[in-house]
Amino acid sequence: MTYIPSHVQIETVNRFCDARCPMCTIKFVPDWPKDAEDSFSSKGQARPAEIMSLETFKTIVSKFEPYVDRIRFSSLHGCGEPMLDKGLPEKVKFAKEIGLKEVGFTSNCNALTEKKARRLLEAGLDCIIPSIDGLTKEVHEAIRPRTDHTVTVENVKRFIKLRDEGDYNCKVLVRMIRQQLNADQWEDYNTFWRDLMSPEKGDNVLGLNIHNTGGKVPDYGDKKIGDFDPKEKDFLDHYAASVDNGDFDNLLKPDGQTGEICVKASEIENLGGCPDLFTRLSIFASGDVALCSADQAEYFKLGNVIHEDPIEIYNNSRFSHYREKWTSKGVQDLDHCRDCTIVMSRFYKT
Repeated sequence: MTYIPSHVQIETVNRFCDARCPMCTIKFVPDWPKDAEDSFSSKGQARPAEIMSLETFKTIVSKFEPYVDRIRFSSLHGCGEPMLDKGLPEKVKFAKEIGLKEVGFTSNCNALTEKKARRLLEAGLDCIIPSIDGLTKEVHEAIRPRTDHTVTVENVKRFIKLRDEGDYNCKVLVRMIRQQLNADQWEDYNTFWRDLMSPEKGDNVLGLNIHNTGGKVPDYGDKKIGDFDPKEKDFLDHYAASVDNGDFDNLLKPDGQTGEICVKASEIENLGGCPDLFTRLSIFASGDVALCSADQAEYFKLGNVIHEDPIEIYNNSRFSHYREKWTSKGVQDLDHCRDCTIVMSRFYKT
């Protein structure tokens, strides 16, 4: 049996960002030295700060051309702000030419100028996920320091206007990371953005509870919203029941003809499982492969898609070990999973 990712994530920018969010654990330059130590890295130091070249991007994306009919989402973000990549529109255009679907990225949108918006839309961008964490300037800028709430909101509103005027097929998914500072604004925030959207284009407002990035956020307890703890037992019971009832086994059955397994993230999330391990292949700007979205440092040397087959990497012994543990209630045996709350955040998203 062979796992095929339904979601491919390619990091175009690493360790460069125009924001400094308190819940973020990335060692951005110049705040951190380029060779900063990182105890989570298999190499003992932070990965190089870099912006992926167009040539490298084309090499990587071309590896997935045989799988475009199975890949449902292609996201161009990682441990950095995508808008700082001047060549992002060219990367979007190439990904679309190859045949990848749902090409998009998350962004704080502080640098989403009119020129960038037009170039991205003309390139064929399918989806943009603006990270806006408050209805008011005070709250948003407390959560996303160095960004300007007024500028960001106007940038996104202008993007929607340009999208509608040009009748581009690009959905806008405005996202709030709910936490103690902004939880009371969620309902009004939801109403505000929905009034600006076009549901027929796939627009939506997303709400995710803050997570601890694999247990790395030091003051997570001071940030998480109050109703999350009572839900934890319910979530764990749901996950255990999914294993006991054979729900994972039923979902993860190889195709009878190809022997492939390719499922949607939502299908794994609904069982209380980790969608990253079963549906997403995350690639660093260097071409090296990450274990999951919490892996910002390169926990393990899993392989490099520039020189190796990405599907072979995605089915190597390390990935197989983690998947086996998740489908047998062995999560507590996994150092990088036992304290991670990303799965709960995805499970309770709205």
